[in-house]
Amino acid sequence: MNWRDAIKKFEERRLAIWDKMPQDVYNLSQGIVPGDTNVYGQYVTTMLYADSEMRTLGDEILFYLIETAKEEDTDLHTLVRYAKNLLDYKEKFLVFTGVPMASEMLRMYMDALDTLESKEEFAELTNTALKYFNRHHMWVDLIIPWGVFNGFAKQDFSELVEK
Repeated sequence: MNWRDAIKKFEERRLAIWDKMPQDVYNLSQGIVPGDTNVYGQYVTTMLYADSEMRTLGDEILFYLIETAKEEDTDLHTLVRYAKNLLDYKEKFLVFTGVPMASEMLRMYMDALDTLESKEEFAELTNTALKYFNRHHMWVDLIIPWGVFNGFAKQDFSELVEK
């Protein structure tokens, strides 16, 4: 798929999941995960993995790829190679963490990188991907049972520590 078609697909998918949860996120919320990924029989940890992977994809990798594309001394070939090297593992790991639809979209992004002819096109494609993945991540974040973690409020155990 060329980069322009990939942008159209990202926009189409982003709008489709704007107010409707992606099926993979719904499945994850029910403990339905490809390969039955779990930790000691529970799937909340798998949800945390998905949340972390999706957050770092947007907040760190894609964002900084865009910023790097703006640098004058960076060339397109290096950007594409670096992006593919960073994202290949993440694309596979997204399936493991229960968000295979996100993985498919990331694979589409990586394939579209081969059709780019300029850093401006790289930045445009990557920015569109970033917007999509941020929305997908928001759904993952929504399903995490954050209230469970209230049981881990900080406590002062200093009086119990042998010094």
